[in-house]
Amino acid sequence: MTFNKFLGFLDILKTSTKIMSKNGKLVAMVTSIYLIISNLFFFLNISTIKPIISDFVTKATELPYLDPQGPFYYQVLDTIQKDVKTLLRVELAFILAFFITSMFVQVAIILLTGISYKDEKIFPKDLITRVLQALTRLFITCFHITLMKVGFLIFGFMALIFLTVMIPMHKIVLAVTIWVLVILVSILFLYFSIVWVLSLVVSVLEECSGLEALGKAERLVKGKKLEGFLVFLLPTLLSFVFFQLSTKMNVVEQSELTRAILEFFLTSCMCLLGIFVFQAYTVLYFECKRNHGEEIELQGSVEYGRISLDEDLP
Repeated sequence: MTFNKFLGFLDILKTSTKIMSKNGKLVAMVTSIYLIISNLFFFLNISTIKPIISDFVTKATELPYLDPQGPFYYQVLDTIQKDVKTLLRVELAFILAFFITSMFVQVAIILLTGISYKDEKIFPKDLITRVLQALTRLFITCFHITLMKVGFLIFGFMALIFLTVMIPMHKIVLAVTIWVLVILVSILFLYFSIVWVLSLVVSVLEECSGLEALGKAERLVKGKKLEGFLVFLLPTLLSFVFFQLSTKMNVVEQSELTRAILEFFLTSCMCLLGIFVFQAYTVLYFECKRNHGEEIELQGSVEYGRISLDEDLP
């Protein structure tokens, strides 16, 4: 049974890479725009916050050596406060811009994967229309998922605090216990992420959002949770590898050009992994529908009608 599940996971990966050629030009266009904008945001962000952080560090280093009663002390303190406010405003602007861009791309990739799975074609104008129609549903579901993630992380943090403060343990036993708890919390987070990501796909392809989409995703994924877990685990592990490479890259001294090329490469890889997750989960969505004996329907256009599951699917 477990081997069959693994074969199902491999089949999802294979299908995800094959079907996108049916709308290859649009997929390439959406992916290219996303990579360009993401890297542009990244480099603009770095170039904007570098002087702010540099000024903040300089002033913060000077502050302990100044006379607290002197006028210069309050000038430096005021500059530090302004730097912090500016940094927060800049970061918030970039986060919002990247979030909005990511939402557009997520909807476009899910729709393109769904249409390609049906062996259909779509024109750019129709794609933009359907993306705009699905954005509100995706945003509502993202909001609910964010609340759940925050609640989950607070629960995990409170559990760690309870272990370290309330339960007296030997240092080694406490360290091992904390690591075990962190691993368990991480596995549970990945497990819940199966439903969270699938609910985003449901929000785009069906007329539902929020808790309704989450409930439908939970029902659909029954019997396919292992495949969904593996589909999410693989990009997560690769993301961790890229993060480690990025961390080590910052330690090693390199020329500005070499650093920029490596940062562009790593940022692009992270973006491509994100796109792949939504491609694979869209395929998983259709596989879950088939597994439950449901008809496949794409919302948003009369030309994409229902088809019977008795027909051959890719």
